[in-house]
Amino acid sequence: MQFGLCNASATFQRFIDEVTRGLPSVYAFVNDILIASKNPEQHFQHLETLFARSDEYGLRINVSKCIFGALTIDFLGFNMSEKGIKPLPDKVKCILDFPKPDTLTQLRRFLGMFNFYRCFIPKAAHILAPIV
Repeated sequence: MQFGLCNASATFQRFIDEVTRGLPSVYAFVNDILIASKNPEQHFQHLETLFARSDEYGLRINVSKCIFGALTIDFLGFNMSEKGIKPLPDKVKCILDFPKPDTLTQLRRFLGMFNFYRCFIPKAAHILAPIV
């Protein structure tokens, strides 16, 4: 696929969705593929299935960019593990250390950061009510 096409990302995502469709515990986001397995044996089976499907579609996997068998992984601003999903500590620190907004633009920037992780903040709407 050529670089610079405005719909290239959506087209590639549709293709990857087709490649991974029906594979158990396989989640694709653009060029990242996550496999959520319960144990090493199941993980090996999921990998074999994904590799076979990738081969059917003529895809090659760059092993040097892969992480196999990880119990925890940082992905899209979150830490994912068998214990669940948590926000990344350095991202939380950015929110906690954000200076008091003096302008509407700064307030919007803060609200954008805050809202990204609002699902982890109990009563987020009540916390934000005084400043919104």
